[in-house]
Amino acid sequence: MIRNLATLLIFLIPTIALADNHSSDGLMLPKRQADTVMEVTSVSLGEEISSIDAIGDMGVYGKVYVTFYLEANGKVHGRGVGATADGTIQGIFSGYWDRDDGLITMRHVVQLSDGTMNLDVVTFDPLKKELIVRAHTLK
Repeated sequence: MIRNLATLLIFLIPTIALADNHSSDGLMLPKRQADTVMEVTSVSLGEEISSIDAIGDMGVYGKVYVTFYLEANGKVHGRGVGATADGTIQGIFSGYWDRDDGLITMRHVVQLSDGTMNLDVVTFDPLKKELIVRAHTLK
């Protein structure tokens, strides 16, 4: 019994640390770019799915337009497109969201049309009408 509990904790503690954005677990993901603030342009509330639309300047991705679909079961998915002088880049993502103290935090993997992948941690503050995007490099 104790052996099974110890094994479970070995696997669970790093997962919890990553979810809370701690770096002491040894998993260090480099940032793709500086944290970005995006303006929320609309929110649509639904019983099963709600959506958040936002726009912002996101460094390497240019002017980005994104839609997040938040499901009642805690899943999130969506897509975005960034426009630069060199063209556009598109991304699709899926993951999970939760709410704590009035803030919504979304954690999801993003697959981009240039072949790169990010782990994004996005915080939505409805009082400020903004999202903060923290993009970490996966590939």
